[in-house]
Amino acid sequence: MTQALNVNVVVESPAAQDRLVFLDGLRGWAALMVVLSHLLVFFVGSASQAYKGWYWAFPTDGNLAVFIFFVLSGFALSIGYIQTGRLSILTALCVRRYLRLAIPILCASLLAYALHAGGLLYNVDAGRAHGNQWLANFYTFAPGLFDSIRFSLYDVFTHRDAARSYNPILWTMPVELYGSFVIFAVCALLMHLKKRLFFVGALMLYFILTKNIYYLSFICGLAIALCYHHRDKPVFRKLRLALPLLGIAVVYYSTVSLRGQGLSVSHIARADFLSIAAASGMVFVAAFYAPFRRFLESPLSRYLGSISFPIYLTHFIVICSFSSGMLLFLNASEFGHGERAVHMTVLASLLVCFTIAHFFRHVETLSIVVARRFSDFMQK
Repeated sequence: MTQALNVNVVVESPAAQDRLVFLDGLRGWAALMVVLSHLLVFFVGSASQAYKGWYWAFPTDGNLAVFIFFVLSGFALSIGYIQTGRLSILTALCVRRYLRLAIPILCASLLAYALHAGGLLYNVDAGRAHGNQWLANFYTFAPGLFDSIRFSLYDVFTHRDAARSYNPILWTMPVELYGSFVIFAVCALLMHLKKRLFFVGALMLYFILTKNIYYLSFICGLAIALCYHHRDKPVFRKLRLALPLLGIAVVYYSTVSLRGQGLSVSHIARADFLSIAAASGMVFVAAFYAPFRRFLESPLSRYLGSISFPIYLTHFIVICSFSSGMLLFLNASEFGHGERAVHMTVLASLLVCFTIAHFFRHVETLSIVVARRFSDFMQK
């Protein structure tokens, strides 16, 4: 398993009234890909063969979802300044960013601490029962209230020790926080220049040569935001005819690079740079292809967008508590270790994940309100 399979990221628009809804929709579907990746590939993958078909590759491609999140962040955090040139937008986002991330993380970590302290995390036992070392590797330390608070407010942004983490999927938070400030700096220093495309290209080349793949994703998002700002130019109108093929190519790459063995197609080796290109292609299609954009603006997509960060923060905790406990219970019952036990656990886990995420939206709303009030106070 690579680290890039464990993530979801907050994408925040410059201003609520100018929010590009399709970004939320795409973020929501990408978050669902992450949940399915952890649940179907890593949690029950060792106990069942039911979810290993090639048709499950794209829906469970958490690696691609990671890069989609980063590209979306680069787009969403820069588009407001690109469209208006108002430095106050960057200032507000910069001041809000830490609180916007830290408050929901703190609440999720306290939930994990409470379950751990109460002996309600069963992932170690479930992992050992099914020979799943990935699952058994988490929450093996003694819980501590102060440790969970310190993790939420500091360690999560500076350390990547999954074995000591109260929420191991938060390993991307340093990338998200620092990548956000990279975007703010680029916008403030370079976006007002006439030759800004030259500098954007130079930054891309630098991150390619230094293999800073995550920050490259942010710059790709900024570049797409620049294109979106000039979307009425003839060159972009002509490109729209090829956009459906680009979307199909992204799905094809995901499927063949992950589970192409056995298919009558040439295998594509998985590579981070190809995944960044695929993620950028998906965001580009979302921004410029009207039918896909309308789908991402539908009520279902908007709802998924509204719970994307909550479900990301809580789904792993659900897997280590409810899902692991239910699987152990069913294994000890008449269902045994059969496929029915796996399917029942998967369906029940998804229901619990969505239910908790639905109510956890109030925590995210609180974080937005607090972050904005803090920003307003600091700018008085």
